[in-house]
Amino acid sequence: MRIAVSLILLVLVIVNMPLIAQQQAQMDLPTYTLEQRWERASSQYMVRSVAGIAYAKAMGQSAEKYGEFCAELFAPGWGEPSSGSVSIIRGVRRNMLLWSGAEFKITESSKTSMTGRANRPWAKYFGEDHTWYGVTSDELETVLHVFNQRLANYLVLQYEDRIDGDWFYMTFSRNEAP
Repeated sequence: MRIAVSLILLVLVIVNMPLIAQQQAQMDLPTYTLEQRWERASSQYMVRSVAGIAYAKAMGQSAEKYGEFCAELFAPGWGEPSSGSVSIIRGVRRNMLLWSGAEFKITESSKTSMTGRANRPWAKYFGEDHTWYGVTSDELETVLHVFNQRLANYLVLQYEDRIDGDWFYMTFSRNEAP
């Protein structure tokens, strides 16, 4: 009798295994708020940026060289060479706002120059030692500097930037004809 009951239970388990597996496969997936999704997208953007710098370093290149490569690759998407409009800062602002928690403000503006200020939202990913996956926050900021500098050169603009505490200031300007 015990053998018969054991066989019946074994057959029931075997027959119902696909149903048990199907129930386990139909688990609920979590839902995320827009803010959580933005933070995830921001961190993934940073991971890819850091991965690019880390790869360049692994290939014997510097952060500067990586910034140059990125600028040469993407500069044509910013307009015609020598088109020189200081409104480029609007596109830079839009890119900076990819980071969650980003703040960007135009602090000075004229016909020939625009200065913007960003709050360095990328810094939170680098931690107390300012290093993430073997890349420093200084190296990331070097890439940003070189990219913007080369982009400005492509458009025949001048570019300057500086870091003041938690703020990254950047100025694009053009020379007025005398």
